[in-house]
Amino acid sequence: MLQVIKENAIDESFRIVQSPVFVVTRHGWSKRCLSRSAAINNLAHYMVTKVFRLAEIPTNEACEPVFVNGAFAYKAGDHTEQYNIAHSRCSRRIRLILAKKREFKEWLRKHEEIKQRYSVHLANKPY
Repeated sequence: MLQVIKENAIDESFRIVQSPVFVVTRHGWSKRCLSRSAAINNLAHYMVTKVFRLAEIPTNEACEPVFVNGAFAYKAGDHTEQYNIAHSRCSRRIRLILAKKREFKEWLRKHEEIKQRYSVHLANKPY
């Protein structure tokens, strides 16, 4: 079943709180990050992991048995190449969306300024 994607879903997932911390929340996971790039990487990780789990595509290589402190344990394998490609594509798209939002906010600010100047201009009609 497809869901309608909200236009502000990225805004809901990626926000800045009053302290110098970025909070990323998506698909039930949440994390606070000190840098913007770390926040974007975590958001991309949450999004890609969710899609891979829904599609039943493995995100990691097979587990490896390792000997730690006198006992055997299992170490998770590295991320698959397919996962890494999807993650980089997702983070690139997130950065693009955020850049477009910044450009639109700047355009909106300029538009409001021009509207104000135009209303002042109309108010000073000589006739």
